[in-house]
Amino acid sequence: MPRCSQPKCRIAETGICLDGHKQGCPNLLPDDLDTDSIADNVVAPTIDGVFAQQFHTGEKLYLSEASRVLNERAARVVLCAGSQRSGKTTFLARLGEMFRDGSFSHYRFAGSFTLCGFERASWLATITSGAGRPDTRRTRRAETDTFLHLRIHPEDDRDRKLDLLISDLAGETFPTAVASREFCADLRALARADHLVCFLDSARLTDPVQRHPECDNALAFLQRVRSVKHQPELLQVQVVFSRWDYITRHPERMAQEEFCDIIKTDFTTRFAESFAGLGFWRIAARPDGGLPPTNSEIQLLFSHWLETPLYHVQTPAARNRQPVRDFSAFGIV
Repeated sequence: MPRCSQPKCRIAETGICLDGHKQGCPNLLPDDLDTDSIADNVVAPTIDGVFAQQFHTGEKLYLSEASRVLNERAARVVLCAGSQRSGKTTFLARLGEMFRDGSFSHYRFAGSFTLCGFERASWLATITSGAGRPDTRRTRRAETDTFLHLRIHPEDDRDRKLDLLISDLAGETFPTAVASREFCADLRALARADHLVCFLDSARLTDPVQRHPECDNALAFLQRVRSVKHQPELLQVQVVFSRWDYITRHPERMAQEEFCDIIKTDFTTRFAESFAGLGFWRIAARPDGGLPPTNSEIQLLFSHWLETPLYHVQTPAARNRQPVRDFSAFGIV
């Protein structure tokens, strides 16, 4: 039987490939190869039987690449979702910028397979890009179910490496995720997500015409997630009031903040019992008007992804080999 270089693949026992390949899987090993001698970064042999070292392009990881990361090490998976231009990609770009300039507290950068992806997100905010004002490249529809990767370590423990896979759902596909159960159910990033970050655009919330559609779409999306996510009670949800500087700079700031508090109360009433956790954050990743970004709030949210204990499914009871009735085989009845 064929053998696989991925430690969790059971193709030798079941004949079923871990990545779903029916033939030509790049991870299969020749029968005479000792798999224990394979390094983590070595993958399939070439046609001539010579091993090749795997290199990443630096761009976002596709599903198969993200799956390899999850097979090799424990990682938290985060999905960011929200309407177009609600600040999702800008927020992720800001994370990369803070690790790059050393302004991140408590954690230090320890590596990334997607440095080009982070650079691409920040490019239009740099002087060398030639842009007249800071901007962020929008996530494209084709980037659905792709991931940024980040590895960090606590400031006081260099040996403890922590990995994150972060997916950014394109804003132009957000209405589809709201309207289509099938599309939402097929999102692999959602199926595997430990954390879901739903962005509410504060710029729209200050507009009497746009505020209600913005809230309604977010509510409908979380309802959709609750209906399609396997065991939603294990999912941590964070609602981000993004581009918060539109609230703080508003001439009627108090009234706008009161409206956001009403939204918070409504979401809490609807979803507090549906998910493992529901939190609210006020973030301005790249504010206008000379205001500083909310770095402390960004760091708190990032820490929340890493430090919040994840709820796991209870290990099934040992199978009873001589049950009185079939449905009591696991001691349930």
